[in-house]
Amino acid sequence: MLRLADIRRSYRIGPVTTEILRGVDLEVHASDLMSIMGPSGSGKTTLMNIIGLLDRPTSGACVIDGHDVSRLRDDELSALRNRHIGFVFQSFHLLPQLTALENVCLPLVYRGAGRPEMRRRAEEVLERVGMAERTGHRPDQLSGGQKQRVAIARALVGEPALLLADEPTGALDTDTAGEVMALLRRLNEERGVTILIITHDPSVAVQCARQTRIRDGRLFEPEARPAPEAAAAAAAAVA
Repeated sequence: MLRLADIRRSYRIGPVTTEILRGVDLEVHASDLMSIMGPSGSGKTTLMNIIGLLDRPTSGACVIDGHDVSRLRDDELSALRNRHIGFVFQSFHLLPQLTALENVCLPLVYRGAGRPEMRRRAEEVLERVGMAERTGHRPDQLSGGQKQRVAIARALVGEPALLLADEPTGALDTDTAGEVMALLRRLNEERGVTILIITHDPSVAVQCARQTRIRDGRLFEPEARPAPEAAAAAAAAVA
């Protein structure tokens, strides 16, 4: 699914070189529900951008679904990103002038899918996330939780190998955050969707079967799956 080997990322401004990632190794397997938790400045955003093919590492190997991305041109990276990675962002990134249905169709537009196929697939995935009754609503007519459900539907419509969620509950109140996490867990458990969550929130991280921490550009090994009672308690705390 995803393998990172000795990923390093540094930026040079004038004579000064700043090292952000310092030899990250990571494997994400099909049907994983995994969190990467770290504070601001730990390197988690840079790591997310590399995993999401939005940035290239300074050195190291990044293999996604069998593709060594270090060997790909920019246009090939864009095509791989469109077909293999779905994104969910803290601020939703829905286009305000489009309806929920039209927002969800966007990844398929870039693939050149026909209108009947786009509509069918978008309606199916909106129903899956509980938004079948809101297909014609624009983002300003939706609550925060509804916007995030539409964003999740948009990420899923292309049937990606990996769903990459960047602080998916960060802009939501406690109750709504619990609903969104319950939806992500259900998609993982019932449909086998592979999900990687970037977060600073321990109550989100503990709900994932695999948990890692990033600090000072280094990734700590995944911990054991939390005990069922611990995960349940965490879920109840944000529900």
